[in-house]
Amino acid sequence: MSVAACSSVAGLLKAPVRCSFPSSPSALLSVATARSSGKPGLTIFSSKAAVRHSDLERPRSVSSRAVRAMASSDTAATEAATKPFAVLFVCLGNICRSPAGEGVFRDVVKKRGLESKFNIDSAGTINYHEGNLADPRMRSAARTRGIEITSISRPIRPSDFKDFDLILAMDKQNREDILDAFDRWKARDSLPADAATKVKLMCSYCKRHKETEVPDPYYGGPQGFEKVLDLLEDACESLLDSIVSQNQHILGHGPSN
Repeated sequence: MSVAACSSVAGLLKAPVRCSFPSSPSALLSVATARSSGKPGLTIFSSKAAVRHSDLERPRSVSSRAVRAMASSDTAATEAATKPFAVLFVCLGNICRSPAGEGVFRDVVKKRGLESKFNIDSAGTINYHEGNLADPRMRSAARTRGIEITSISRPIRPSDFKDFDLILAMDKQNREDILDAFDRWKARDSLPADAATKVKLMCSYCKRHKETEVPDPYYGGPQGFEKVLDLLEDACESLLDSIVSQNQHILGHGPSN
């Protein structure tokens, strides 16, 4: 019989109940003896194993493993709240559109005073121009708008799918090439299963323009580079608004839901 049951019996008898429990864990009987003035004692048998008083009265201690798990969870939450939000812009060769995307977004972030909250980079789906500065025509067009493009071309790599929170493709072919690379690398490099969901089209953030892709200006004239910048300035303003609205800790408002 449990302690609660003994208490119930005491209530019915209107007499104090003393429950004694054998100390042996293998005991099969617990005996409760009820005594009251002028009344014979009442003995109650239970077939449940006995429980020591010390087990009932001593608070359960939290295991060191549980403490470590809770500490690890708290640390992960803190790191997620303080880690800069990482954005990667990707085009074919990483010398025109994606360096411009990186430069424009850096400028937008800087104007809002959020440089320390972001990690911004760019890459290409091929390595043909690796190590080169951006196309001088792209740099010149951006400079007339007060935007400096200083990136050095590099190809996308497996670690980008771990290191970046958002990967922005300039056109649909870029997006397809990025996802193909992910499919090739995910098993070999143990990439997160949901990393492909990080890949978005740049123009999906445009508000004032209807284009669905940022066109490659490489083989065109100056107007092509201006068009690229028009699209990127539109998209990057909306992009930053979207990121901040979903990650309120960037503004110091605590973790987002």
